[in-house]
Amino acid sequence: MHKCVSHMQSVDTALSRAMQTIMLVDDDPTFRTMIAAYLKTLNYDVIEAGDGLEALKALRQHVPDLMICDLNMPIMSGIELVEEVSWQFPMLPMIVVSATEDMGDVAKVLRFGIKDFLTKPITELEHFTSAIKTTLAESHDNPSVVRDFSSQWFQLDHAGQIDQEKELYWHLNHLKDNVVTSRDLLHALQPERDTQQGRWKCSYLVLQPSEMMPLVFDYAWLMDGRFAFYLVDSSDGGENGVGTALLIRALFNDFLRTRKRCQSDLKDLADAVEKGISCTQCSSPINALFGIADMVEGTISILPAGLKSNWFHDGRNQAIETGIKLGEGCTKNFITSDLPMKQGGELVLSELGVRSFKLVIKNMSY
Repeated sequence: MHKCVSHMQSVDTALSRAMQTIMLVDDDPTFRTMIAAYLKTLNYDVIEAGDGLEALKALRQHVPDLMICDLNMPIMSGIELVEEVSWQFPMLPMIVVSATEDMGDVAKVLRFGIKDFLTKPITELEHFTSAIKTTLAESHDNPSVVRDFSSQWFQLDHAGQIDQEKELYWHLNHLKDNVVTSRDLLHALQPERDTQQGRWKCSYLVLQPSEMMPLVFDYAWLMDGRFAFYLVDSSDGGENGVGTALLIRALFNDFLRTRKRCQSDLKDLADAVEKGISCTQCSSPINALFGIADMVEGTISILPAGLKSNWFHDGRNQAIETGIKLGEGCTKNFITSDLPMKQGGELVLSELGVRSFKLVIKNMSY
């Protein structure tokens, strides 16, 4: 309790150095008036805008400390506004407030690094106030942090621990209690099915019943041309499946963003994720796998963490056993390293019953 009080006092002290400005963008004048009045009682300056275009015009005159915007607006939608602001003002923190239940729309704005997403009507003013204070404090302390929504939920300190005070448990508890919302969010956050750099093209295919918690796949191209990826079975984590999937997403992106080439190996990545799982109540051990394809060397390496797979290349099949699951010491598993993929290959999951997954890597030169 003392730690929590001290934290909030330090936040309030930092923010009281100068009156901060919040831009409120909403086409509902009643809602806008009510929220603006409330924000002023908290000693914030407020700039109001009735739609996205009006907000962009106002930004040319003054860039606020925080933008709060509605998702569904005429003329320019909240999604369009968020995208435009993320390009023109990448350091401007944003909070989205909307009555939408379409998790596809929510996922779109989250991908642009929205700090928080709140639903209308706002009945919990303490949550609203906390979201504003936390977002402003993080923006003040880390003005150059790259946008990534999952990282706002799960943040590691220098010792590799998650700050429990910064973790938005009430968001995750809401997802626990709303299975359909959780499932739709994870589906909507899946990346583009096809991606290409140079002569190399990577595509993935997931087939699974729509009512099941999904297999969650994500990938990233590294600066040296390698292709890093992971797959996690969110249905294996029970009530913590969605929280664990979001945690893995955050730590995967954070690890690749902050590590140099020599440090971006599979066991270091898995170790960072396992440390995250061990220090938060909203995650649990889960079946997964990690991989890195080296396009220069023409090889791929796989670290299993509870999921069994097969690598098919040039008519040959390399079986990769399940090993210890992620969160229970998967770094002890054997890495199947330097599998050939000169012309490409396919990574296929087995023993998944009604579900299937395939990652196809092709060298377009052949």
